[in-house]
Amino acid sequence: MKNIFLNLHGFGSSGANSKAAALIENYPDHELISPDLPADPLECLEIIDKIIVENKERPLVMQGSSMGGFYSLIMHLRHRIPALLINPALTPAELVRNRLGDVYEFSNGDSILISQEHVDRFATAQEELEKRIAKQGASRGQVLALIGEHDELLDQNAMKSILKKAGAAIISYDTDHQFQGYGEVSRKDERVRNFLLQLRQQN
Repeated sequence: MKNIFLNLHGFGSSGANSKAAALIENYPDHELISPDLPADPLECLEIIDKIIVENKERPLVMQGSSMGGFYSLIMHLRHRIPALLINPALTPAELVRNRLGDVYEFSNGDSILISQEHVDRFATAQEELEKRIAKQGASRGQVLALIGEHDELLDQNAMKSILKKAGAAIISYDTDHQFQGYGEVSRKDERVRNFLLQLRQQN
């Protein structure tokens, strides 16, 4: 059985990001769902939740990078779907608060002014993550985080602390926040390949 990869991009990126391209190149026989997500985190969660519910009988495996990794972990805790997290941004409210008042340029040419409302909505989503981790944590062997030790955006020690609390497995790499070299990692690293190609048990 072939898996369906659900790729979730980072803040300001698009569904046609480099992580989606790596899956298309390395796993051409598998299906890919890679939506363009809006800036609002609660809208993102609604969109992703709808996709998962519509495909609940299919063998979904999520892949999320940066903010997409944050969404992927929440969705794993909601639906227990395997989640590969690539430099997940697990404290997004703090990240967005640091850009308060800035104009953020998106890869598709759009831009937004970061407001307190954005901060508040990310804080709401972050609170859900924290509560779900405290209540249940990840399913054993179903969340794998790939951490770039030279990440210029995230405090990876803080991210690792949250991931360990959640019960996620962690693999460290000598790379940056963009995770240069992911195409090769997803093709050659057997731990990553085995995770992506696992067959999810259907209910």
